[in-house]
Amino acid sequence: MMPPPIRDLNHRIFRETTLFRALSDVQVQRVQRTMRQIHLEENETLFHAQEPADRFFIILRGRVKLFHLAVNGAEKVLRIMGPGDAIALAVMFMEQPGYPVFATALTACDALAFDNKTFITILRESPDTCFRMMAEMSKRLHGQLTEIRTLSLQSAPVRLARYLLTNKSPGTGPVGGMVRLDASKRVIASRLSIQPETFSRILSRLSKLGLIEVKGRVIQILDQTELESFIDEEQQGQGQDKSPA
Repeated sequence: MMPPPIRDLNHRIFRETTLFRALSDVQVQRVQRTMRQIHLEENETLFHAQEPADRFFIILRGRVKLFHLAVNGAEKVLRIMGPGDAIALAVMFMEQPGYPVFATALTACDALAFDNKTFITILRESPDTCFRMMAEMSKRLHGQLTEIRTLSLQSAPVRLARYLLTNKSPGTGPVGGMVRLDASKRVIASRLSIQPETFSRILSRLSKLGLIEVKGRVIQILDQTELESFIDEEQQGQGQDKSPA
């Protein structure tokens, strides 16, 4: 099946994205006049950390990773962004906007870039639009805080098992399901704050328990109920480890 043409994806972005649903037709037209389309090949950089941020982006097709670089050059993947996701939206509200992270294409990628100044002008002209925008930003922040809690409070096996359950293909039923990794295992491991070696050991453990089957980037969940029980048992064990002796 052929993917939809870019012009159809472009139209869908303005029809379905919450960010643009907050704008009137006239405001959308003003934003569209500043828009330009970007194509990135795999591993091509969208922007560097500390680079002046004059645009935000919405992905049409493909995947982009957002990451920090440690002093030793190691990557810490913060987010993996896909179609419909907005990148660097909050940066436009900084006093001296600069991209706080690196953004690189994980796959061939098409995106739309929008001028920050035009968007800010629209918000200043319309308090109603500004409040709708604040509501959208608040929802995004709440989701990120929930994610931080998950990464900091849950053990590595629980984080990985939850990732599999959350990302299984829709409509695969309660017994099992299929997860097609949208990036390499090393990138997914970094995203979940798990060392690559630990990530592989957990997958091997889940396989030996008969809960999953791994074939490259495709992971088959063999029994969702048992995988959920595994999470419960791990959490109970984690709680016991933290209790006083």
